[in-house]
Amino acid sequence: MLKEGPADPKIRGKMRSHAWKIIVSLGLAALFLYFFFRGIDLQKTREAVLHASPGWVAASLGLGVTTFLFRALRWIWILRPVARVRFYPAFRATAAGFAANNLPGKVGEILRPALLARSEKLPFPPLLASVALERVFDGAAVVFFLLLALWLKPSPQVSLGMIGLIPAAFLLVLVALAAFAVLRRRQTERFLELIWRRLPASLQPRAQAFSSTFVDGLASLKNPSLLLRIILGSLAMWFVINLQIFSVMKAFHLDLPLSAAFVVTAAAVLGLAVPTPGGLGSYQTAVAETLKRAFGVGSADAAGVAILAWLTSFVLITLIGLTLLAFPPRRSVPKETRLEPERGAGGRT
Repeated sequence: MLKEGPADPKIRGKMRSHAWKIIVSLGLAALFLYFFFRGIDLQKTREAVLHASPGWVAASLGLGVTTFLFRALRWIWILRPVARVRFYPAFRATAAGFAANNLPGKVGEILRPALLARSEKLPFPPLLASVALERVFDGAAVVFFLLLALWLKPSPQVSLGMIGLIPAAFLLVLVALAAFAVLRRRQTERFLELIWRRLPASLQPRAQAFSSTFVDGLASLKNPSLLLRIILGSLAMWFVINLQIFSVMKAFHLDLPLSAAFVVTAAAVLGLAVPTPGGLGSYQTAVAETLKRAFGVGSADAAGVAILAWLTSFVLITLIGLTLLAFPPRRSVPKETRLEPERGAGGRT
């Protein structure tokens, strides 16, 4: 009989913790699905979905794919100071990561950089940092379009108030922290050192190596032209996401301006903040309630938009991501595609 190793209790503890996360995630999904379907006439919703315009639904599917092409391209730009990353491995890792996020457990944010690190033989910490930086740009783009919609005022029920100021202020703090980490690298490493030195001695070498390369994933903030490209790419990507939701709204013959999609998209992002698998339940509730309360859309059409918008984005990328996992990229990467780390991007300055 094999004896249990000393790490077994830790492994079992992590497994139990992950299992509880999955249980909580599924429980939240069930709760939000209950709120979503409560008070909805399923027969009318079914008829609304069946009468949706096939052309606009097809446009939504095409825009859904375009969104992730933009995501992969923007990720390549963010990683430019680390290495020249090929498009297919970046797109494959992006699609697989978002597919994993749509399953219970939300492991996609770790899987995505791990897949790219493995296929392109790149260090994992800066790739993980680049994913965190992506979220900052995503949030900034969402707030930009939300503030634009609040200025255009697509509905009397939509007003500026605190709804736009709070997320804008929060994102300014995140941007400031990311910029500080890049421009004041030495101080950032000292701060991280205070953290990893509190870990057990056996873990400190790995933590030190991780923290010393993590900031490399933020190095694109130091290059003005590259930063401008990333900002414009983020705005373009989120404009496509807004167009996708707008296409679904048009499929249900809703007479709403494009700026209404900006508000609905912001609400959908808030719904995705709830840790349900693929936003199941929370996404639909956020979209449907926003359409009903802010724009006076009927329950059947609002529910139909929420369902089809979810299917043409989350289910679509899940299928694409799982399919691409079966087609790994070639691992041999020519040396000339690699960049030497910038001074200060691979070591101390």
